[in-house]
Order: sequence, then structure tokens, then C-alpha cells
Amino acid sequence: MSDFDLRASPQLPCQGTSARVWVISDIQQSEPADALATLSAAVDDMLATDQKLDAVWCLGDALRGPDEAALEQVADLFIRQLARLNLPVCYLLGNHDVDLKRARDIDHHPLWERTRAEPNWHTMERLDDFFFARRIGGCLAVFMGDHAHPGGDWFTTHGGVSGRIPERYPHDQASYTRLSQAMAGFAGPVMIASHYALPGGQKPSGLMGRLLPLPANVKLVMHGHAHIGDLVWNKDNPWQRNNPVSGQPLRQFNVSALESVRSPGSHSAVLKISPAGPLSLRIRCHQEHKWLDTFPLAEA
Repeated sequence: MSDFDLRASPQLPCQGTSARVWVISDIQQSEPADALATLSAAVDDMLATDQKLDAVWCLGDALRGPDEAALEQVADLFIRQLARLNLPVCYLLGNHDVDLKRARDIDHHPLWERTRAEPNWHTMERLDDFFFARRIGGCLAVFMGDHAHPGGDWFTTHGGVSGRIPERYPHDQASYTRLSQAMAGFAGPVMIASHYALPGGQKPSGLMGRLLPLPANVKLVMHGHAHIGDLVWNKDNPWQRNNPVSGQPLRQFNVSALESVRSPGSHSAVLKISPAGPLSLRIRCHQEHKWLDTFPLAEA
């Protein structure tokens, strides 16, 4: 089960009192050659910048498709490419990371299973955990993505619960409320990094909506899933990165997508964090090798 004592969350190392995190989401290539080209180009671009990074956060959809052999290859190259940065990596699952389960009812999650043996990778302790948390730069980051029953009874996708016996999903409203209360009890700023948006954002998740209302110390929400510029699956305000959280004076930011088929350009973000909270979010285009936007986040 997920540990609700967030004060005891493991610490991610950083070089000083502040931290910089490379945030990626939705690489989402089914062909290993395409995945390698996309990810290696992004890593090359980040290594060429002057950013002194402390961690990488992957907000899901690292994989795509039901071809088990291809998924294994992509999982392997994903770990090898990010190892070039020599940084801790926090990884959560998105809907395409459970494609093998969705399409073929196979209870195998290649990248998640591999990360469990990688010393520099951080993810859920159990496949059915609905969150995990890490401390960095004086703040707390709560990671929330898709999750599944280890025995295959249920899995989450697109903000709901599916599978053979979805009624066995154990995380009811009380579980999400308990997490929200645990965030409120953390003595410092809190950030939520998720695959899906909260209500008010693009393609929001019903399960994520169970967290509302968020406590006042939550200062930032980042998500993927709703590919920027995708005129088919993200038709409502497809270019809007900065959206509200329903009913709260809080913004959520869409950092997707690293892929460049549905989302023109290959985009990611760099988040700067201090003990007072998140300071800025910069959007990077890896195809054009330039910064596109900077969002100031520090409170006045």
C-alpha cells in the first residue's frame, strides 16, 4: 500500500539549496528506432544547454503499443538514454504504458518492472500504488499515474478503472482524501506531477478529481497526456499550456509532448525549485533547440 507519511518520503539529491528538474512526458513511440531517435535527440539537446540539472521526471507514456518484443526494446533504450544524464529519474505510468494490458490482457509492464532494479530510478513500490512521493529542494513532489492490480483484476486508464473486475479497485474517495490531508500536513510547498490533468485542465481525470479541494500548500500541478497542438485528441484549446484547477486559485501546466507526430515539435520543460516553492517552468523545443516559454511560478 502507498505510504501516507509524506514527511518520510525519500530525498532526491540536489547540488545546492535550489534544484532544476527536466520534466518529460509522452514519448510514445511504438517502433524502437523512432523511440531512440526521439529520446536521444532530446537528451543531446539538454546536454548541450547550460542547465545544471538535478533530476528527471517522466510523467508517463514512455511506451506505446501491444508488441511485447518492441516494448522490451524501448524500455531498455529508455533506461540507457537517460543514464547518459547520470541523474535520478522519477517515472510514473501513463495510459500507453499499460497498452499490453489494455490490448492483450497481459499483466506485464516492461519499463516499470525494469526500473524496480535500477538504483537511480524512482517509481511506485507496488504496481497498485496510486501515488509515490519524493522530497527535493525543500519541497515535496507527489507523483500520480496509472496503476494496476498485480494479479490483473483491474487497471486504471484515462482517469477511470477498467479490467476484469474493476469493482475491486481499492482506492476509494477516502484514500484520495487521505492523500490530500497528508499533503496538507507536509511542512513545506507541495507539487503534483501526474500523467493526467485535474478538473479544469485538458483531458482531465475523474480519479484525479477525487483529490479536490487541494490544500493551500500545493503550489504547482504538472501533467502530460493532452498533447500540445494535437488537433484530433486535444481539440479544446490545444495550444494552452497554462490552465486553472477547478474551484481553486491554482494553475496546472501541460508539459507534453516529447513525441513530434501528434504534437508539432518535441517539447519538454525545466522546473526550477527552491525551499520557498517552485520558481519557474521553462518550455523547451528540442527540434528547434530553443526555449519557447517561461512561466514565473514564485508567489509575490
